Amino acid sequence: MALREWARAFRAKRASVTFSALLWTTTWIGPASAEPLDRSDLRALPAPFSTAKVQVTWQDILRLADQDPRLVAGRQEVDVARGAARAARAMQNPMLEASLGRARARSSGASRTEWGLALTVPLGWIATREAKAGAAAANVDAAAADARALRREVLLELQILFWRLAYEQARLAMLEELRAQTFEWAQTVQRRVQAGDARPVESTRVEIELAKVSGELSAAHTALGARQAELGLWLRVPKGKTLAVNAQLFTLPRPLGRESAVARARATHPGLVAANARTRSLSAELEGERRARIPTFSLKAFTTQELDRRAYGVGLGVELPVFNLNAGGIAQAEAKWAASRGKAEAQAAELEAHVIQAEAACRSSLMTATQIEADVLPRSKSAASVMEKAYLLGDATLLEVIEARRTLLESRSLFLDALARAHVECSRLGALVGADP
Repeated sequence: MALREWARAFRAKRASVTFSALLWTTTWIGPASAEPLDRSDLRALPAPFSTAKVQVTWQDILRLADQDPRLVAGRQEVDVARGAARAARAMQNPMLEASLGRARARSSGASRTEWGLALTVPLGWIATREAKAGAAAANVDAAAADARALRREVLLELQILFWRLAYEQARLAMLEELRAQTFEWAQTVQRRVQAGDARPVESTRVEIELAKVSGELSAAHTALGARQAELGLWLRVPKGKTLAVNAQLFTLPRPLGRESAVARARATHPGLVAANARTRSLSAELEGERRARIPTFSLKAFTTQELDRRAYGVGLGVELPVFNLNAGGIAQAEAKWAASRGKAEAQAAELEAHVIQAEAACRSSLMTATQIEADVLPRSKSAASVMEKAYLLGDATLLEVIEARRTLLESRSLFLDALARAHVECSRLGALVGADP
């Protein structure tokens, strides 16, 4: 109830608010100049509209995320792996040899031109082609999984920036409302001083409190500008535009339970998929090293035109594994494969630990926000209201009123901080389990 009353009080004063911010309900109040983020439209705007506000939702950011240079680089890495896979499946080219010369007979002195052609078709690649193609295909799967993991990381980073900007907007709105109320309270105290119902020092004290709130408001403006610039950098918002987010900050998320989150992360996390794919790749490479001990063959066809004869025929070449049985290559491949398996198992355990920590942080922050909303905020507002009425009746001092209003400000600040932390921590959990952002 305290939250809804605060929202109604703020809506009554939103005309004095100089920026677009979230209310205590899930409704967004934005300026008339706010508009969805469309880069083509933004680039076409003339200079007089350079101060227009750009309002974005999370869905807008999702649509723009694919243009992030980090994600573009990730997709290019997948293309690199696919090219390597095509190269691994390719057949080895034959080799053509040609010779040309002049020969002279010793007995008769006759001379003529001699030439020869030889075509060699290597066959040694056949034994290792399947293993190399399997390793390359596994590398493609690993690169695709890395790209998905990178996308999760980028979206999580943007999500955190999104919620932090929403927090700064709401905090600025709260301080704007508080400053307006403090100004009205200062005028009330001044009228009481002029009427002789209060000491002159009380007017000075309330002016000091007003100056403190104004200072906090200035700091909040600076913090908001920094958050806007940080998120706008990744969204490539044109210079001169003011970024605002349309976020349901006061709608708490509903996270998965611990067991469900762990099971989902183990089944879908791209980091584990990439680790398993690299293990398969190294297993295929080990098989290729073992097949490298198989003798390699090559076929050869030739024809020659000599001084006194014409020759042609075929030949067969065999590379005998006598001095090198590839024992070193096999041992190295076995060690890499074993190390990769160990890393994959460790990565699975680390992922489960991270999910447990993220789930606990998410649930804890949700409980904190809920408790502040249900218990701390109503009591703080009630105490401030009682103290204000008691002061007007002469039953409380101005210092008691200021202290009560400070407590209310701290409670609202704690609530905003708890809301932002809940969204951030639950976003971390969602990134681990693959929940839709």
